[in-house]
Amino acid sequence: MIALQGSIVKGKVVRLEEYGAFVEVTTEDGGAVTGLVHVSEVDADFVENIYAYLAEGDEVEVKILDVKEDGKVDLSIKRADPDWQDEETPNLRSKLDKDFNKRLRRFMHKSQMIQGEARRQRRGRVES
Repeated sequence: MIALQGSIVKGKVVRLEEYGAFVEVTTEDGGAVTGLVHVSEVDADFVENIYAYLAEGDEVEVKILDVKEDGKVDLSIKRADPDWQDEETPNLRSKLDKDFNKRLRRFMHKSQMIQGEARRQRRGRVES
């Protein structure tokens, strides 16, 4: 059995692909299982070329993100860093979206009122 989700374990990079690194980690019973570190989980910065960050045979610390029912294991190198902090971007983003939507609705309402008044004034000049 592999260690619990959320735990940090040592592993060895066994294969690199453009989309990520396959890392072999030791299970609790002494066996080995290979998991994927997606390219977005290699470093906190944007990783354009995974080969610039990792090489086959590298020893790395990984955090176990998920063990799926089909046996696939999702890993992360950047989240294994003790200084790593999950960003609150999704919550911030939704708040910004709400503020933007509120301002947009207010703007559209005022704009429609101004356009309506301009149409009424135009109609008044035409009828006179």
